[in-house]
Amino acid sequence: MKNRDNMKYRLLAYVLIFSAGKMSGQVGFFTPNPVHPLHIDAGKDNGAIPDATKLSNDVVITSGGRLGVGVLNPVTKVDVRSADNEGIIGIGTNTQTAAEAGAGALRYNAGGFLDYSDGEQWISLPLAPPTKALVNANKSSVQSISSSVSTFISGWTETVDLGTVAGGDFDPANGIFKAPRDGFYLVSFSITLASGNIPKNTFIETAIESNQNTENIPVFKTVNSYPAFQAGSVSNYISGNCNAIFNLKKDDTIKFSIKHNIGSARNTLNDARLNNVSISEL
Repeated sequence: MKNRDNMKYRLLAYVLIFSAGKMSGQVGFFTPNPVHPLHIDAGKDNGAIPDATKLSNDVVITSGGRLGVGVLNPVTKVDVRSADNEGIIGIGTNTQTAAEAGAGALRYNAGGFLDYSDGEQWISLPLAPPTKALVNANKSSVQSISSSVSTFISGWTETVDLGTVAGGDFDPANGIFKAPRDGFYLVSFSITLASGNIPKNTFIETAIESNQNTENIPVFKTVNSYPAFQAGSVSNYISGNCNAIFNLKKDDTIKFSIKHNIGSARNTLNDARLNNVSISEL
């Protein structure tokens, strides 16, 4: 009798040792062939060779701590991109503060929006993308431009300004544009000075300037030159234009200037067709 009891205890010890060894390997529920430390075939339908549809009801946890729901080899911490195209994550309401939830947390609010936490406050995600900035303006008023001095152009008349801030993104009175968000902006500027004498070896410089930041060229310039004339000098309009693409940060500014060395002050031409500014957010 004692020998039989000893045999039972030995068999029980072997079973426990064997079970412990299996638990430290891969555990499968309703599947005989688990492929990860934890593999659950919730539909009990994998069989010997499961296809993508059968795997769509499986749940796995990899050795790297990745959770796959309906996908056998998750590539993110949580991967729900299954073959049945039902990879939807339900997000509920939450009463935690943004600080308690931590930066990067998401929640659903009763207003029908998704909120995200920046670590300090809950911020609602917009239902539609923001309207991109678009500005068009012209100038028909006269502005005196002194010789050999860079002069910023003001007194514009807007024809388009799709900015979302009050009054738009462009201030026509001082001729300054303020970027509503980080991004790339295509900018064009043209100006014409009234007709008058053009001496030898003169130029007009048109410039588009942004306030300095490390990711941006601060000034784009174009120079039109008037070399020596056979007749000595001529009388005509003088004009210039400049085009640029700026990589702006939110609240960076753009303004427009011209400079010439005609030798005396010259007015801008009072013709809106020849004095224009356009700005498009790309």
